[in-house]
Formats: sequence, structure tokens, C-alpha cells
Amino acid sequence: MDDSRDFSDLSPWEPHIRSFVAFCPPDARAAPSSGSLRGLTVGVKDIIDVAGLPTRNGSAACEGAAPAEADAPVVAALRQARARIVGKTTTTEFAFTDPTACRNPHDLTRTPGGSSSGSGAAVAAGLVDLALGTQTAGSLCRPAAYCGVVGVKPTYGVLPVDGMTPLARSFDTVGIIARDVAVARSAFSVLAPNAAETADPLRSTRLLLPTQTRATQETHAAWQDAADAMGAAREVVPEIDVAAIVAAHRCVMQAEAAETHAALLHPDRICLLQPKFRAGLEAGAALSPGEVTEARNTLDAARMAFWRQMQEVDVILTLPVPDGAPLIDGTTGFQDWLTPWTVFGGPLVSLPWGLDSLGRPRAVMLAGHPGDDLRLLSVAASLESKAPPIPRPQPPGA
Repeated sequence: MDDSRDFSDLSPWEPHIRSFVAFCPPDARAAPSSGSLRGLTVGVKDIIDVAGLPTRNGSAACEGAAPAEADAPVVAALRQARARIVGKTTTTEFAFTDPTACRNPHDLTRTPGGSSSGSGAAVAAGLVDLALGTQTAGSLCRPAAYCGVVGVKPTYGVLPVDGMTPLARSFDTVGIIARDVAVARSAFSVLAPNAAETADPLRSTRLLLPTQTRATQETHAAWQDAADAMGAAREVVPEIDVAAIVAAHRCVMQAEAAETHAALLHPDRICLLQPKFRAGLEAGAALSPGEVTEARNTLDAARMAFWRQMQEVDVILTLPVPDGAPLIDGTTGFQDWLTPWTVFGGPLVSLPWGLDSLGRPRAVMLAGHPGDDLRLLSVAASLESKAPPIPRPQPPGA
């Protein structure tokens, strides 16, 4: 991309997908002559600070926010590696579930997913090489899956969340959406330079697919195809209680969100909030300490039990979503399969796996033990080389 361009007219795409909410001035985007990410362009989800731009969190309640005085550490690290920060990408309000005006480049009648909506759409359309997103339930891997790009949710706590507006601190994780695994790994190496890489051989890969919500036939076929490509053992790991984990997670998430954003519940401000976020804060504020403690205990027990079962398993192949991106219908898509993985805390890589008969991207997902990020990325790179291609979507009128 030409640094002199006005990125508010980024390409024929942007008026249709509305993946950006603000753009850096050209002089702020210019990259010095060397660095490991030299030449790569980056979008940043608008709950993460970029110096000189306001962080509006997708909310009318933040419309008058002043420009950030400094980059969040994750943005500063990318900039130091000579990536070009293009601007702020569209987010759902405070990274919750109220849908945005952003659209999926593969089909403008469909959602890109949320809450990292603009990050997924911008990478899929080729407007940027990578984008920062976040995941508190399923907010990064879902838009990556729906938009046909790579999504990397690192191990919880590996990347700093300073300079990021929190939703629920027990789960909030900064991650990467990228055009391919190589770009994602390069960015992760910059963001987590001290991440350990094991030299141990891969012991085993297992399959896990929740059955409480069935995948469509085409999505299930993608999972089976990926299993064949990996040579994964056909032993399916024990079923997890998705419903119980989702319910407990929602309790903790809403309680933490209500505590963090208590000021938004003031009568003068609550009227500015969108309905789902407002309802989530009100529900969180109404929870008793005992209810929240019980939910935390449920999640801790589920996490420990799961990794105890997985002691001898290095990689799990699963699906991030049961179907392709849904039509615009007031939601950001299905996230219940992703919530348990966020609770378990390990790294996740969502990989595109061809298109379904409606032209929607399909995806599979790899999960690993906490701290095993680099090995999971290596496995993802190998699997990516065997995946069916996804053609880049074309803008209307092209």
C-alpha cells in the first residue's frame, strides 16, 4: 500500500464492509527502513489504544473520548518492528455482543462475527495484512472463521492487556487475525519474544467436537478432511459440558464487566448503551457474591479436569463454529463452542478450510496446552499447507 494514500478511502471495499472507524494520518503510518515486520499493515481493534486516536470502544458513551496519549504495549511492539499501523477497526460495543454495521467481505448480507468484527473483515478483504483483536468468549476466533482468515488466540496472560479496555479480566486476551499462519507467527514472535518453544516431538493429536449443537454436514466434512490431512488419531476426547461452562462463564463475565463499567450504569449514561451490553451490565450488577464464587469454582474445576484428561495429548483438532457466517440477524454468530476453550486458557489457532456450497468460508481449529503457543503455530503451518484454498473476495462492481 502507498503510505501517501488517505486510508479513509482505503479501497473499493471500505464503504461496503465498514471495517474501520478511524485512520492514522500518513505521517504516523510511515515505517522506518528495517524491522522484522517491515511492510506489513495492521489494523487495531477499537478497544486497544493507538497514540493520537481516540479509543471509542464502539460506543456512543465514548464518543467524546480524547486521543490516546500512547500506544498500548502490543501496538508499540508492532510499530517498533516496523509494521504500519493503519487505524482502528470496528468493534462491538465494549467487545460485547451487540452487532455492528461491519459486513463480511465474502457476502455482504452476512455478519463478519464479533466482537473483533472489523479486524476479521479488514484482513479478509486484503485491506491489511494482520489485525489485533481480543477474545473474552469467542470474539477473535469466530470472526476469523467466518471471514476465512487465520485467528490466533494466545495462551491467557502471554500478551499484555495494558492499554486495552477490559470486559472481563479473568478471560480478556489480545490476539492476532492474519492473512496466513506465517504472518501470524511473525507478529506473535514480536509480541511475545520470550515465548518458549519446545523441542519435544509431537506425541498425539486427538479430535473433539461438541455434540450439543450439531455441525452442518459441510462443516463436519471440513473437520474430517483436516483430521485426515493431519493423520490425527480417531480417538475422540471425552465430551465437555459446554452448557454448564457457558453459563458459568457468562456469570463471571457479566459480574466483572459490571464492576469495571459501573459508571456506565448511571442514569445519565446507561441510555447511551446498546441493549445487549446494557442488559449484560444490569445482570452482572444483580449477581450476588455467592453466585459469582460458585461460577468461578465451576470454571476452575472444568479447567483442571480437562487438562488432567489431556496430559498425554499435545494438540486437539476441533471446530470453532458449527456453520458458516449467518445472515445479518441481530447477532454476531455462534460462540458457545469457543467459550470453553477461552476458559481452558490455552492457545487456539482457527484455520480457513475452503468454502461451503453457499460460498461461505469453513474453518477448523487447533487447541493446545497453555504455554504451547509456538508449537501449535508450527502444527498450524503444516496443516495450512494441506487446506483447500479460499479465493480472496471481490468488492462489489469489481
